[in-house]
Amino acid sequence: MNRFAAMIFVFSLLAGLASSGTALESKVLMVTEKTLSVDLGPSYEILGSKLNTSDKGMTSQDFIINDTASSGSAFLSVMSVYDAVMGRLSPSVISEIFLTGGLAGVQERGDKVIGNWTATSGLGENVAVHVLSSNDSRIESVGGKYDVMVWNLGNSNYIVMTSLLDKNNTTQVIKTLTIN
Repeated sequence: MNRFAAMIFVFSLLAGLASSGTALESKVLMVTEKTLSVDLGPSYEILGSKLNTSDKGMTSQDFIINDTASSGSAFLSVMSVYDAVMGRLSPSVISEIFLTGGLAGVQERGDKVIGNWTATSGLGENVAVHVLSSNDSRIESVGGKYDVMVWNLGNSNYIVMTSLLDKNNTTQVIKTLTIN
């Protein structure tokens, strides 16, 4: 074999080895099971639903916190955002987007914002709680008012909550709800 052919062979071999060592990379979404917990009294139970996935950059799972000793309950939606564009937004902006969408939906059916108050989350963040009145007979039976709020649990996880609980228990949910 002549010298030129030997050099071509060696360069071809090195090029083949170099290209086979190059790793391809891509992002992958991994769903992991976590535990949702909240510190409420013994008469409360949590009922969950299946995981909802979408191609819109979010997953969600809904829960109901029910007081078996009275008529109070709360509806929670745990939202996880994995969309690249939304991921660039601050948690406060994403919370505001979720809240604005939720309030617009209930106001379309005639519910009205009649007040607000603030609670502190387990992360020490202020959570704006909006009080709404409703003519819905299911809500009228428990006083005709309910609370709506959205807050960040850290990373890309959010809680969207509608509460028919009293103010103390709603505050306790906001303060103690964790996902580990």
